[in-house]
Amino acid sequence: MLKSVLRVAAIASVGLTVASCQDEMQSTLGGAKAIRPLKAETVALMDSKGMRKEDPILVRAFKQEATLEIWKRDKTGTYAFLKSYPMCSWGGTVGPKIKEGDKQSPEGFYTVTPWRMNPNSQFHLAYDIGYPNAFDRALGRTGAAVMVHGNCTGSAGCFVMTDEQVEEIYGLAREALAGGQKSFQVQAFPFRMTAENLARHRRNPNMAFWKNIKKGYDHFEVTHLEPKVDVCDRHYVFDAKPKDPLATTFNPTGACPTYEVAPEIATAVAAKETQDDQAFRVAVAEIEDADRKETERMVAEKFEKSKPQGGTAIAAWFGAPAPDTTGSVGLTPIDVPLPKASPSVFAGVQMAAAATEPAPAAPTSGGLTTHLFGFGATSTPDAASSAIDASAVRPIDVPVPAARPGAVRTAAMQSAVPAPVPVEAPAEDRPLWKRINPFGG
Repeated sequence: MLKSVLRVAAIASVGLTVASCQDEMQSTLGGAKAIRPLKAETVALMDSKGMRKEDPILVRAFKQEATLEIWKRDKTGTYAFLKSYPMCSWGGTVGPKIKEGDKQSPEGFYTVTPWRMNPNSQFHLAYDIGYPNAFDRALGRTGAAVMVHGNCTGSAGCFVMTDEQVEEIYGLAREALAGGQKSFQVQAFPFRMTAENLARHRRNPNMAFWKNIKKGYDHFEVTHLEPKVDVCDRHYVFDAKPKDPLATTFNPTGACPTYEVAPEIATAVAAKETQDDQAFRVAVAEIEDADRKETERMVAEKFEKSKPQGGTAIAAWFGAPAPDTTGSVGLTPIDVPLPKASPSVFAGVQMAAAATEPAPAAPTSGGLTTHLFGFGATSTPDAASSAIDASAVRPIDVPVPAARPGAVRTAAMQSAVPAPVPVEAPAEDRPLWKRINPFGG
């Protein structure tokens, strides 16, 4: 018992020197809250799951879901889910932290040791997750003091919780470290590494990196054991054991040695990857099909809105207001206005219509009695031939525009066109006394 108390005190003391998220976590506040016992309901939950408070823990953080999970080793010797906590905030967007000041929360596999615990944070309580790790340093990534802390504020790259949440998380870590766990692993992911989430983000430039850390995700999923994490050739390897007994370490920037993974783990991980690959292809097909249907719907909607109202172009041709044809379908091509009627063309059309009707016969010129008394008028061949032939009236030689859909003239419009007036035949060239003589001569 005394040994455990001394270990807790040591953890609290080394936390005084830990830097904070973006150098904002140093504080002179006391550490009494760092040693508060766990709540009775939390202890009861652990008991119901076959866990003791001193058993090791493992932390998983999912940025997109804004969730932090605590897993704890149970009496079977494997890790089981204990509890999840919604985050107040996390930094940036999905994707790894690259450099100091980018305000990104990291992604990858990190290790928290007792001296990374900060009981004196100005943000209630905190622990440093250990960024940058060997993988980050191999890629030249910069930054420091990325924390899980309280105070429920905005994030400059940390994982932010409420004070009550971080107090419980800190207490669970404290008890595990005091119980003999030398360090605990933090697994930080952009999202839950499901086939559906990977399909949604398939075009993200971080996909190669995510596929690499998904291997570690899969190792934990199939074993529920903390994966052994190493870095070689600037990428993660999990549960790897070098075949050469002399090669006991991995060089983060050097070539990977020949290694092997325990057959039972390798087989289980390979089976999960095959299943996930199939689900990924199905998810991509469904997403692309939904995107195609949405595109078609948007195009159809835009096309429908661009269609003119029926009769609008025809009415404009004749200079009349458009009829009320709400809901009708236009017959003219979109964005192709009809030409306005030309007066000369319209006159030619009128005369062409008149030419199809027979001209009235020209009256004959009788004698004076015909003019005075209305009798004695007779038709003569000379008079008929002297009249202007109606067929001589022809339309002006102007081309008539081709008929457009809906451009139909009504009978009423045609009947309103006046027929040409025939020219009266000239009177006979006779002396006046012959023209007034009723007996001829």
